[in-house]
Amino acid sequence: MQAIIFANRNGSELAPLNNYYCPALLPISNKSVIEYTLEDLAEAGVKRVKLVVSPQVNEIKALVGKGELWGLEVDYFLSKEQEDVSKIIPRLSLDKTESVLLARGDMLRSPCINSFLQFSKQMSQSFVIAKLDNQNAGLMMLPAAIKHTEELNWPLSNDHAQHQDQIQEKIRNSSMGNTVTQVLHGDCFMLNSLDEYMQANQAMALKKIVGATPKGRYCSSADEANGFYIGSKTKTGQLRMQNAWGVIGDNSWIDESVNMQQSVIVGKNCLIEAKCSLKNCIILDDSYVGQGLNVSSAIICKDMLLTPQSGAAIKLNDDSIIARNHNESSNNRVKKLDRLCALFLFMLGLLLSPALLLISLTGSSKSWRIKESVELNNRVYSCWRWDLKPLFISRLPQLYLVITGQLKLFGRTPFLKQQQLTSSEYGLYGPLQLLPFSVPDEEKTLIETEFILSKQKSRYCKLIKQSFSYAKHQQIQTHSELTRD
Repeated sequence: MQAIIFANRNGSELAPLNNYYCPALLPISNKSVIEYTLEDLAEAGVKRVKLVVSPQVNEIKALVGKGELWGLEVDYFLSKEQEDVSKIIPRLSLDKTESVLLARGDMLRSPCINSFLQFSKQMSQSFVIAKLDNQNAGLMMLPAAIKHTEELNWPLSNDHAQHQDQIQEKIRNSSMGNTVTQVLHGDCFMLNSLDEYMQANQAMALKKIVGATPKGRYCSSADEANGFYIGSKTKTGQLRMQNAWGVIGDNSWIDESVNMQQSVIVGKNCLIEAKCSLKNCIILDDSYVGQGLNVSSAIICKDMLLTPQSGAAIKLNDDSIIARNHNESSNNRVKKLDRLCALFLFMLGLLLSPALLLISLTGSSKSWRIKESVELNNRVYSCWRWDLKPLFISRLPQLYLVITGQLKLFGRTPFLKQQQLTSSEYGLYGPLQLLPFSVPDEEKTLIETEFILSKQKSRYCKLIKQSFSYAKHQQIQTHSELTRD
């Protein structure tokens, strides 16, 4: 059986946490939300999975890969953020007679897919509405559900009485089958607020989510009923003395003088300094907590402090309080070949600079150069390019960013705000940098994502091909303007 898993939420309800994680990658007790869904699929005997993702595909693909860890065959399908399911299904070219599971992969459920599949097979002519913990479980089965896929659009509706009446009315009007409600056993978290995200973590740490367990080895604490789940290569004090419970991820270090109370979830690669106090809190991956800090009923994400109950969020610029915990990266990530090519082109640009300056002065009514800025590793660089129509030539002055190891020669554009990419993915030349006409921001993100997903060799061929097509587009546009005049 094949499953189509939708992981294309934008997570705006979780702002500003969505600047760091898409909902499918949110850690729940040190496992991403999508991992719980994939585990459930594997237990249900599903083998083929198509993940419908939006531009966070790189991060999801880095975690999931081809699905080998779960014994699955995973493919990826790119969509717009929160695009209607009814618009995506036709593009998947599915067999209309095949039984296909549709499920949301960006919410947390108790394992229930196997029960849903077994029931749906018995009611193959009926549209089965799955309810879990008195909520929409985000599950449906094709082909019976083909006329009702809007029930899977985000945000999921929980007004079942009203929606069931609407569904029944549709069925009466279309003379198609009937509808059946299946009540599943377990827990369900939509993760549509910071408060619910914290509740999901706490419930998982307490082993209250039916059928699901946290990741790591178990270690008892001073609390008789609960303890900690510890990841590998993690150092802590005497947890048996802590009146707390929770989960601590891989490669984290917690000073032995840290006092922990009640629910404490610490992610991977975290550093908690001496004399800190942690109570009912979540410390997400790669976070540093400075000495003597009191964290209560809060979420720390790198340099952000969030209080779910009030919805407040503070970004701190003092690295001695909270900060991102990471090693300083070197400039060696840019290949020597890239730097040599950039140096050659840069020297060529210097030789041509008098002619380029003259062309830009005579061809522009505004300025002979265009100033741009790029943020890399929390540092802003100012750079400029020639005001010329040939975009490859106009960016020659920016090659110094490649020579100094800040950018790759080819890659995604670093000149857009609110990027969620690692600097190793940035390049000076890419599909947007060679685009002579403007497109909507959503279209830009899709263009870049498709580019980065293609094989490395084909990327360069694609850039050359697109450069010619863009040049042809510009010639046609200029010709049409002259014709109008």
